Amino acid sequence: MKLRLLKEIEQQNPWLKEKSQPIVTIPNYRNRLQIDTLMLNEWDRLWTILIGPRRAGKTTLGKYLCQQLLNQGRFKELLYLNCDLEEVRAWLNSPLFIQEGMKQFKLNLPIVFIDEVQRLPSPGLLLKTIADLNLPIKMIASGSSQLEIKSKVQEYLTGRHFSSLVLPLSFMEWEASSHLEEWLVYGTYPQIVDSNVKELLLAQLYQDYITKDIIETLQIGQPDIFQKLLGLIAHSSGQLVNYTQLAADCQISVGTVKHYLSIAQATYVIAQITPFVGNKRTELTSNPIFYFIDNGFRNYALRNFSDPTYRTDLGLLVEGIVFQELYKFITQNFLNYSLHYWRTKSGAEVDFVVRKNEEHFLPVEVKYRNLNSPQISRGYRSFLQAYQPEAAVVITKNLICVEEIENVNVHFIPLERLEKLFSLVLSL
Repeated sequence: MKLRLLKEIEQQNPWLKEKSQPIVTIPNYRNRLQIDTLMLNEWDRLWTILIGPRRAGKTTLGKYLCQQLLNQGRFKELLYLNCDLEEVRAWLNSPLFIQEGMKQFKLNLPIVFIDEVQRLPSPGLLLKTIADLNLPIKMIASGSSQLEIKSKVQEYLTGRHFSSLVLPLSFMEWEASSHLEEWLVYGTYPQIVDSNVKELLLAQLYQDYITKDIIETLQIGQPDIFQKLLGLIAHSSGQLVNYTQLAADCQISVGTVKHYLSIAQATYVIAQITPFVGNKRTELTSNPIFYFIDNGFRNYALRNFSDPTYRTDLGLLVEGIVFQELYKFITQNFLNYSLHYWRTKSGAEVDFVVRKNEEHFLPVEVKYRNLNSPQISRGYRSFLQAYQPEAAVVITKNLICVEEIENVNVHFIPLERLEKLFSLVLSL
């Protein structure tokens, strides 16, 4: 092993050189909801793959997972390898690094944690080869949510991995209800939540995404157009996408618009929801709706961090949060559910429908205003009449109650009490 490489590894793993050093320290750790599932014994001989957007907390979660596995005695040592380091990347070109590392550091029943794995030239093939060695090791890898992780890694690891999507902090993972304005404006990336200079850090996070993910890694040739498209999606968040209009505004083809939007989805900046298809298919429109996965990212794309109380898009900010929290809750609990909207050609609509299967689904309408009594829109009433779900939800500003409307128990839930919405989702 080269001396420079040895020093880099020892710097990242001080416990390998000095046994009295604690293995992994994790300051300011917030418990992530998926940790219990990640700790299951079933994954001990598989790769645990942590994917997600830049700075969402993948490394922190990975190190915490290592710490808990070590504390339980299921593994004894840790070798942490950061692929941001050039010498480490060169060493990982061959799977033989495993045997060399175990011999060099006298590792017994170790965890091997490869961070920023997307920086490797052929990460999927390397991880597959290591898995096929059947060594007595626990394997963890993390990487930014780039197309290489979604395709080039996971397609190699069929039957050899368990993956988890790590997103910005969810409602259940920080004191969101006590910081409503920050939640609406700045989003919930861990670093942003803890910062006193949120706008500066969001600007850095956004520019790092454009520079490192879009330009350097994915080699998008028109980053300015890509950013303009994100701005347009931010303006039209929650509305049916019009590909032709977006193409005209950006002066690119419809095909390029769809390609760029697919990249924004694959890198977990935006997500699309498609129509809820029940028993009235002919009434439905077919275009998707896009939402940002974090309000801070959306507001940076708009260059607007003003007080939400005076913003004309306050309703969209709240609607975006409800989408994000449903998306995170489904993801973190590994639920095989899907998110949709409902909108007929005649104009009746429901913001979200959480679908478990054909028989079990939950409509969710966002009506962020002070209500003195339970009331629903004509479109929402049309949905209840047509589909008769077991329950329904209206997200409000102040009203909390349950009212029977059209033979359906409609739960009126304030935004700051979203845990009640999650309980209904779990009961589907």
